[in-house]
Amino acid sequence: MQKILITIIFGLLFSSCQEREKLNSLDKNTEVNKWNIEKLSIRANEHLDSSKWDLELLNQDIETYNKYSEIFKSYPLNKSPFPVAEYDYAVSSIPFVIELDSVVFKGVRIGEYENPESEKIIDKLTLLILTNDKDAKESTLVDSRNYPYLTAQGIFKVTNNEFDWVFSASPDGFSTLVLNMKLFDLRFGETIIIYPQTDKSFIYDQIKDSPNNYGNFEDFQKSVIAHPKVKKQMISEMNIK
Repeated sequence: MQKILITIIFGLLFSSCQEREKLNSLDKNTEVNKWNIEKLSIRANEHLDSSKWDLELLNQDIETYNKYSEIFKSYPLNKSPFPVAEYDYAVSSIPFVIELDSVVFKGVRIGEYENPESEKIIDKLTLLILTNDKDAKESTLVDSRNYPYLTAQGIFKVTNNEFDWVFSASPDGFSTLVLNMKLFDLRFGETIIIYPQTDKSFIYDQIKDSPNNYGNFEDFQKSVIAHPKVKKQMISEMNIK
């Protein structure tokens, strides 16, 4: 029953993340990377104007939260309903696994659609955890409600440790990931790799690379695995000399 419930809620979340609401005051053809401080200020004020709230969306969120509040509360930040001005934005989260010999990485890609009618996804964060456990649990919630900001959060439960993370991307290009209170400024690399240690600490790499730079995700994975720093950690993990 619990597995069925989780499947239902994530189906709802995925559907919710791809809503096609109307955008009132901002030109629909304005690209995300053309947001400036003036437009962001206008957007912030729209959220405070109750006449611009999407009440249908708010009521939908309230109903969903009442049904699945325990699941929302299980994340690092509880996702309770709040009103927002109308918007048109679609977001994406894609979990993945990389296996190589005895080494297993579990990861997630967080991104946004180029526009709500497009099939093209622009990745903003790629997070990998070295688990060596195919059954390690990963759970992600990506949220469109803070448009034009992209927000997401999640949990990785691995052997001997748990990693909680919260991600935020601003349309002006400044993005951050906070993982177990370690802050990553993603202007210096949008691919983060976490290596859990037996003493419950962790070490990490931050790579200036992204799936956006490749024709397919498999090529990106090969590049990550071949990165000298990642290779060194993998060799250490497999006790290869």
